[in-house]
Amino acid sequence: MAAFCLNLCEVLYSAMVKEDRLDEIVRLVKKKNQIEEPLERIYAGSSFCSQYFLHSNWWEHLVSWCRKKEVPLTLTLPVFTQKDLEKGKEKVEEILTIAGDVLDEITVNDVGMLCYISSGYEKKLNMGRLFFKDSRDVRVRDYDKGEMTPSLLTHDVEQWSMGRKIHAVELDTMSRYVNLGNCHLEDVELCVHGPFCYMTTGNICKFASIHKETEQKFRPNASCSMECAGIYEHYRRKFAERDTDVVRFGRTVYYLNNESRIVGKGIGRKLYFPLREAKEVMRGGKA
Repeated sequence: MAAFCLNLCEVLYSAMVKEDRLDEIVRLVKKKNQIEEPLERIYAGSSFCSQYFLHSNWWEHLVSWCRKKEVPLTLTLPVFTQKDLEKGKEKVEEILTIAGDVLDEITVNDVGMLCYISSGYEKKLNMGRLFFKDSRDVRVRDYDKGEMTPSLLTHDVEQWSMGRKIHAVELDTMSRYVNLGNCHLEDVELCVHGPFCYMTTGNICKFASIHKETEQKFRPNASCSMECAGIYEHYRRKFAERDTDVVRFGRTVYYLNNESRIVGKGIGRKLYFPLREAKEVMRGGKA
């Protein structure tokens, strides 16, 4: 049975850990999804936004919570632009100094950081969801209803990891059936994100533009005041003949795909993204 892991990337803010809301979020996730398995791991950081990652200031509180609960921690790194690369490396060093032995894995999302982390740190190395660029769009029936195999996993592991030892890969439920039967993997653990699949992401965050002057709006990788902590967009529309929830959160658009099934091969971890539960807990009402 796949291990139950909580993916707090993008949704974790200072108030959640400083006000001891994590226990409440975990309880709510397990209750709503009828999960009986214990929490095996926490993922924190960001897959999509370097500004969110650089602004994160809750690491000491999160590490303390993980030590208390004896839950290991995975650090997830976004793709850093050139202007933020050195700051990103400094932030990684800061986090690893704080986290000590609690943090035993690092997930990277680009080739440059894969090489940097593998050569400089003795941590298990994961390939993140941005390595897997297969088409996914809930508005296109063939994508949503069909059966897909992540194309990168059909190639030799040594080829796409450039000889680096990869511990795990992270995938999205990008279609109704995700077939892992043709994957060329032996000693690599498969981890699947859900129930939201990311549909598209980019370097422009519309929420970061809210308080800026007109000529400064919609700039790539612009500095922000973490506006995403207080606002997101939620649409419910009929796509591919079924009602679908689409969410714009930060730089990324997600769609709810909790009907997806993994076939052909078992997975090691389910990475649950508690977007609805975190918002419900933090505002004390229904998400």
